[in-house]
Amino acid sequence: MKRLLLLMPSFMGYEKSLKEQLEKKYEVTWLDCDQYDEAILKEYKRCGKFRWLLRNVSLGIKEHDQEKIETKYLARTLEKVNTEKNYYSVVFCINGSFLSDEFYRVLKEKNPHARFIYYAWDDIKNLIKQSHIRFFDERFAYNIAECNKYKYEYCPMFVQNEVVGHGSKDLYDILFIGTAHSDRQKIANELYLKYGEKYRLFIYLYDPAHTNGRFCHDRPLKYEEYIEYMRKSKALIDVPQTTQEGPTTRSFDALLTKTKVITVNPHIKEYPIYSDNILIVDRDDIMIDEGFIEKPYIETGYHALTVPEWLNNFNI
Repeated sequence: MKRLLLLMPSFMGYEKSLKEQLEKKYEVTWLDCDQYDEAILKEYKRCGKFRWLLRNVSLGIKEHDQEKIETKYLARTLEKVNTEKNYYSVVFCINGSFLSDEFYRVLKEKNPHARFIYYAWDDIKNLIKQSHIRFFDERFAYNIAECNKYKYEYCPMFVQNEVVGHGSKDLYDILFIGTAHSDRQKIANELYLKYGEKYRLFIYLYDPAHTNGRFCHDRPLKYEEYIEYMRKSKALIDVPQTTQEGPTTRSFDALLTKTKVITVNPHIKEYPIYSDNILIVDRDDIMIDEGFIEKPYIETGYHALTVPEWLNNFNI
């Protein structure tokens, strides 16, 4: 059996879904490529104003500082993969920006005949670095604008389930689930004050920083729980990072449960997933049209990619 190295973050069980499917054809080694992200970011931000200025004017200095920090974890990451000559036939990476370039260089030298496939499921411009992508010969991304800019192939995100359908009765009008990053707590509070009496709201924010906000919890929902809440909701609120352009996974999961989407991402209009089931609102002043909430879900014929369908895009 051929061997595949899967480099990807641990996120809501997506790594398990991919690994299980890949194991039908390959002997798979999975490495959480974000396992040291917090430590790396903390050290990277620990510098003076002058150094920040130099990083902004010199890409070379910026990449030097990133590599210097990430290389501290090189030995620990190499211990978790096989470094025998020609061991892997495929190296498949998702994001991977918290692994040092030296790590990829070693992989490339040890596996000169392997396919090196890269996929960005976040906006490339938002990764801590992009220099590692040069080690990959086949490049894909979920962001259409960046595919056009960098000449990558476009591939939307996958979903973990087949279509599960909507519940027979809606318990909630509006659902808001996510990690409590950026301005989500502020938006959650504003939604409650503005629409708490008009609509049935369910708001659940996972808060690893334990700020004890009104809607914050110390554990993330399991994927199955998250899907079940979506099945019982007319619409969900989608609030990506402020700098994110591509559609979040929620937009695709909503296809499984036939749930409408209210998003603050205006770029979603540029994607095949966009339909009358999606309402775009102003992030700074979310206005929810009652007609949108009450109208029935419209079948569009567009479906989200299952894991096997998604992997077919890469021919693996």
